[in-house]
Amino acid sequence: MIARLRHLSSALLTRILLVEAVTIVVACVLLPLLARSVLHNSVATIEKDMLRQQAYAIAASLQPTPDGGLRVALPAAHQPIYASGYDGRAYAVLGDHGQVLDASRLALPSLWPADLRGNSIHRFEGGPLVGLSLPLRDGPRRIWVVVTQDQSRPGAVVDDVVRKFLGTYWVVLVGLLALMPLVNGIILWGSLRGLRRAARNAAAIHPRTPGARIDESGLPAEAQVLVHATNDLIERLSAALHQVEEFAGNVAHELRTPLATLQLQVATLGDAPQRAALEAEIARMSHVLAQLRDLASMENAARAALAPLDLGELAIATVADLTPRVLAEGRSIAVLGAEAPVMVTGNAGLLTMALTNLIENALLHTPGGTVIEVTLAPTGAVSVADDGPGIAQADHGKLARRFWRADHRRSDGAGLGLSIVQRIVEVHRGQLETSDSPLGGACFTIKIPCV
Repeated sequence: MIARLRHLSSALLTRILLVEAVTIVVACVLLPLLARSVLHNSVATIEKDMLRQQAYAIAASLQPTPDGGLRVALPAAHQPIYASGYDGRAYAVLGDHGQVLDASRLALPSLWPADLRGNSIHRFEGGPLVGLSLPLRDGPRRIWVVVTQDQSRPGAVVDDVVRKFLGTYWVVLVGLLALMPLVNGIILWGSLRGLRRAARNAAAIHPRTPGARIDESGLPAEAQVLVHATNDLIERLSAALHQVEEFAGNVAHELRTPLATLQLQVATLGDAPQRAALEAEIARMSHVLAQLRDLASMENAARAALAPLDLGELAIATVADLTPRVLAEGRSIAVLGAEAPVMVTGNAGLLTMALTNLIENALLHTPGGTVIEVTLAPTGAVSVADDGPGIAQADHGKLARRFWRADHRRSDGAGLGLSIVQRIVEVHRGQLETSDSPLGGACFTIKIPCV
């Protein structure tokens, strides 16, 4: 397994290096071909421009001869260029029938194409020669000025070609070098896109979707190992949570019958002094078992169906059910803000359970004579506040922990009530907030998304 992990850990780097190596090989093959093409085109362009300038200079130097012909009378500064063979330059003037009217000493008509008498400027090649034919009109007749450059001579335009070629070559080279990080960026972007998708999948895993897992497809090999291990961990945690909730449900179920039997037996004691204490203990145990039963039902709660409902109507019904008990224990309760409907998306059974737990929590942790207020807000919030002793500021963040109680001296609760409420709020994608009550005690607020 360790060896496999080491192999996979280099997969992404290997992929990048492989693509870079292929890019370099392709560049090594294409660059010479591209350079040759650019060099050839550069040479042709420079030669054509140079030959055109020469042809026009020759045409400007034409003079008629007494016999009706033409001759080239070059300026003194240009005469050595065509008299010497160093530059390899030559010229000739052709008549209507292709006859040579005048020519320089190094003109080589034998290397020219068969007919240069075209209607437009024409570039040609023949052996070491590169030339250009320029058509002109001399009165009623047509003539052609032909200029050539011998590429084998040291005066060829190598320097000009090199300068022009290098300028283009460096542009191409820089472009290819810039292509390599672009290719790397595309590869990394694709790989990171898969990781971002996996992160979104992980963030979407919610108590309402206990079976959801992170999608492993499309990820780099090294990331697939981590995501697969994470999915296995989620699977094990889900199984462990299921076992805990199943155990809680089994305990609540198994103890319910013996507890009912015990309650009947206590009822036969008449007015014995121990009866009140035993009944209080049985009530406490019944409360704990009810919380365990609620806790066990949370697995099904994660798949509960949510629908629009009136939170105010639900609060009134819940308070109505609990009012006899509240009054019997010497407290008072009221519902505020339920005059208008407060529509939220939720599950009526779960929200009733949550609100019941909050009211029972107020009953358990406040003395007789306490006022309990259930307040609705148009934003989809319901608060349960009291004027009891309140909660220490340091304990606010611990209240939703399972089996944790702010008052460890009390023995009438298992510390499950608020954890059940927190779980129900998570199912509804809401919030549970703890604060000080305007009445002076504690205040618990459930916020549920509105319709």
